[in-house]
Parts: sequence; C-alpha cells; structure tokens
Amino acid sequence: MELNNFSDFKKNIKNIKSLILVYGQEKTIIDNTIELVYDLITQFKEINILIMDGENVSIESIINACETTPFMSDKRLIHIKNANYIFENNALSNELSKYLNNIPDTNILLLSSYSNVDKSGNLYKLFRTNGMVIEYKKLKGENLQEYIQNYLNKENKTITKSNLLYLTSELTLCNENIDLELKKLVDYLGDKKTVDKIDIDLILSKSIENNIFRLLDYITIKELDDAVMVYNQMILQGEEELMILSMIFRNYKIMYLLKIYGENYNDVVKKYNIRDFALKNYIKWIKKYELSDLKKNIKRCYEYDLKIKQGELNASIAVENLIIELCA
Repeated sequence: MELNNFSDFKKNIKNIKSLILVYGQEKTIIDNTIELVYDLITQFKEINILIMDGENVSIESIINACETTPFMSDKRLIHIKNANYIFENNALSNELSKYLNNIPDTNILLLSSYSNVDKSGNLYKLFRTNGMVIEYKKLKGENLQEYIQNYLNKENKTITKSNLLYLTSELTLCNENIDLELKKLVDYLGDKKTVDKIDIDLILSKSIENNIFRLLDYITIKELDDAVMVYNQMILQGEEELMILSMIFRNYKIMYLLKIYGENYNDVVKKYNIRDFALKNYIKWIKKYELSDLKKNIKRCYEYDLKIKQGELNASIAVENLIIELCA
C-alpha cells in the first residue's frame, strides 16, 4: 500500500501489519506519523520499542531484533531511523528483503528517513506490496492550504481565503519548519481569533529569497516606499547589501532570458533550478517589462556592483539608490 498524506495514513493505521516505511521532506509530519505508530504499542513501551540507526546496523542486528518476542504485549516495534542508508546498501537491502518475507507477525518493523529512498530495489517493492509505504513530499499548493487550515482549526483560529492563499505562498518560500512557523503565528495571536495579513508579515521568518521576491514585486509595480521598507527590513535581519544586490542582479538576468525564450524556457528553468512558484512570479513580472527595460536594469545592477567594489559608493546607499532607480 502506498500513501502520500497524513489523513490517509490515519485512516489506514488499523491496517498496519508488520512493515511500515515513512520518508520524504516533511520532517514534522514524518515525526507525527512515527508517534502514531509508537502508540500502537500500548504496554511496556520502554521494552517493546527498539530504536536503531540505519547508518550503523547490520543484517544480523536487524534479524535479532525482529526475532525477539514482545514482553507482555501483543506487538513489538523495531524502528530504524535514517533508513536511506539501508536502501543505499544493495547487499544489506537485498538480504533484508529476503528475511522480511518471514518476519514474525508479532513484530512491526518501521523504517523512516527524512530524505528520499531508492524505489527501484526489492526492499522498497516488498514494503509496498506486503506493508505500508508513506511518502511525504514537500507540502505545497492545495495540500499545504489544507494542512494550514486544519492546523488553525485545531487552534480555534479563522482565516479568510485570500489570507490563506497569502500564508500558503509565504510558507512555500519559507525555509523554516512549517509547524514552528504556524505555532509562532498562533502564539502571537493569543486570544485573537482571526489571522490577518499583517500578523503573517510580522511573525513569519523570511528567507532572503522570500524577501527578494517581495522586493521585486514592489519594484515591478513601482511602489518605492514599500520596496525600500523591505530592503531596510532585510538589512535589520542581517543580510549583506552585496548579497541583496547580487540576488536582484540574478533575478533580472533570469527575467531577461525568460523574455527572450518566450514559452520555450525549459533550458532556463533547468539551468537556474527555478521552482514552480518562482516561475509564476517571473512570468508575471516580465509582462510588465520590455526587453530593453530589462537590459537597462541589468546594466544598472552591474554599474552599482562595480562602484561598490571599487570603493566609489557606500554599499547600503548604493543599493537603496539602485532600488529608487528601478522604481522610477
């Protein structure tokens, strides 16, 4: 059985037999899943739950663990963390897949990984056929919206559709743990029941990429005061002026290339590793620019970068002047 969301896992948890594999990019949801599996062991958990590290295990140690009978309990759980190391070791994964055809039904073997695992080998196929495989890809789009909505509902908080979409886009850009960011937001709200846009802007951690996209949004629509505000916020957060300039420079070069290629932009996307949400922003922005405008903006970035490095201009003043010119 293959699953890809937490709701489906909770619906099927009673169907767990002896084999469970949980992996992916969403650490918090993986941890929540593991916690529910631990709850299947109701007696003498300290004895009937054994945790091992996949980086250091041997086939002998796994078999010995799986052959040990539960202590005054119907079930015993063997949890191997960092299971990606097992999947990367062909000899170990092949030996394990042979053994697991005969694992005692009194024992549950749980493999977990905070990264992807090799799906091509016998071990993965065995878990998929005879057990339960749960993959948690990075939450985005409607799945992330649903996750946020459920989280806020549990905390008795409400949010409008437009602010939910905004919060989703901010969390998509955010490099931090999603649950941690939502908890910070809920704690900040206190007794307040409704999440407003200003609450989101005040509380969420902003990655430099996130802030650059906000900055370019304001520059594109010629909102100088808001653009300078975002720039000053980035400086207060400890970002270096030259890094900000470099990222503005990079984004205009990407826009220029996308404008040239039109709809045939796959090579640009691959070269610059452009994610879906970023591509949508670029496409939105380049509609507001002529090719000549983008060339001028690239030239401005280059000239200010040169003046800073040659000591002609203070970096902070130079980048602010650049933003003013780009908004003109």
